[in-house]
Amino acid sequence: MNEEIITKLKEEYENIKTPANLRQKVEAGIQQAKKERSDSMNEKRKSNVMVYLGRTAGIAAAALLLITVMANSGAGIAHAMSKIPVIGTIAEIVTFRHYENSENNMDADIKIPEVSVKNEDGTVNEETTHKINKSIQEYTDAIIAQYEADVAAAGDSEGHMNVSLDYSVITDSEHLFSIRFDELLIMASGTQMVKIYHIDKQTGELIGLSGLFKDGVDYITPISENIKQQMKTQMAADESVSYFLDSDVPEWDFQGITADTTFYVNENGKLVIVFNEYEVAPGYMGSVEFEIPTEVVQDLVQEGFLQ
Repeated sequence: MNEEIITKLKEEYENIKTPANLRQKVEAGIQQAKKERSDSMNEKRKSNVMVYLGRTAGIAAAALLLITVMANSGAGIAHAMSKIPVIGTIAEIVTFRHYENSENNMDADIKIPEVSVKNEDGTVNEETTHKINKSIQEYTDAIIAQYEADVAAAGDSEGHMNVSLDYSVITDSEHLFSIRFDELLIMASGTQMVKIYHIDKQTGELIGLSGLFKDGVDYITPISENIKQQMKTQMAADESVSYFLDSDVPEWDFQGITADTTFYVNENGKLVIVFNEYEVAPGYMGSVEFEIPTEVVQDLVQEGFLQ
């Protein structure tokens, strides 16, 4: 390989827009080829160039996977990356509308996202997309309707109410896409409520808690017993902590989770169970969460959902 060819290759590489670390690797390959340009080493040099190109391609593939993850993180990024081919179901926030109102000291600030679910071939999964957006619409419409009814009931008198609803993508893994809604209602006091939707990215379907587990297994009992033990431990360690457990009114006590119990998978791949305010504890405790140790559910959960 002579100097003219090497120079031409270098110019071609410099005209390609690549991340800085990829450019460095290509430059290193060129410099190495320059040092080994004797006629007897032509075949070896050709092999070296192919090795560097192969490594570069591998790094580019990893970068593509990172871009795919980023595309699920926001509407702007998702739109910009919409033409990149991906493997498996993609769920993303594509837009949102904002309901705001203020009358007689009664305020509402409600963010309503729209979700798009796509199949492996890039086509929209119409069924799941419609299902999740319809559910979100009904959920947010009910909050808005209640606010407007309260405003109407107050009439010309000044009320004291603030309702806000915001959302966030809390899980976006290989297997799961989860969007969380946090509602805060402030009247005489504040009330926190949480609602979370989950999409199984392997099937493109909306799932509940039972969707994480193998068919036919009893996941409710071990999770419920672990939560009760966590409650007892917390109350023993801090007298300000209180749960509805072993009280004088047994029918009010926490009995256990259900298939409809709110949950999410955190950044450490752990199952977290969520209870709204007043659901398992007095109001001053707010909404409460319990991270379930892996060993409690590791033999029950489907592969890939938890770590």
